[in-house]
Amino acid sequence: MDNKSPHAEQPQVDVPALARCHRLCLPETASSRAGLDVLEGLYGTLLEDSAAHVIWYPAPDEPHQHGAFVAGTRCVRETEARIRHGLGAALFARLALRVAAMPLHVLARRRWEKVIPTAGIGYVLTLGVARAVVPSASPVRGATILMELEDWFKKAGCSESWVDTELSNQRALAFYARVGYLEVRRDFGQCLLKKKLS
Repeated sequence: MDNKSPHAEQPQVDVPALARCHRLCLPETASSRAGLDVLEGLYGTLLEDSAAHVIWYPAPDEPHQHGAFVAGTRCVRETEARIRHGLGAALFARLALRVAAMPLHVLARRRWEKVIPTAGIGYVLTLGVARAVVPSASPVRGATILMELEDWFKKAGCSESWVDTELSNQRALAFYARVGYLEVRRDFGQCLLKKKLS
């Protein structure tokens, strides 16, 4: 598969600030619980992956962890393999321990292996907006940066955007429904959704 990105270069990203924002917005994820150095390693790997795209809007004149971010890939399985190798043994072991303590997502993804297409789609890996947890933070909206990622998917030749979230996360489910995502299936307390890209 051709791994050339639709954009020759991605904008410079302050990875430590992005990692702090991720932990602020999504404190319950396995990656946040694994520590800032794991998050920095994850984003560093994504930024080097030509099949992935990271969008980071830092908040001007506000604390460094405020802002908005989204990351996605047009080759989800390959990107996940690159993350495993890119983190290195120690950081990946720490992340794996956190994932093992929260196994439902892993079980759901295994069940979805035959459902998620192997090509022609974009996959939203993560999305967070500091304003959702800090009302005074910069007013960048999740829908705005998600649309930017979807545009990147389209330029990469993707016809659909896919994402998953926990069924208990009613806020995320409502958000994705508002921006046009439809439920594909539910397994192990997780929900898989997709959207046609015009």
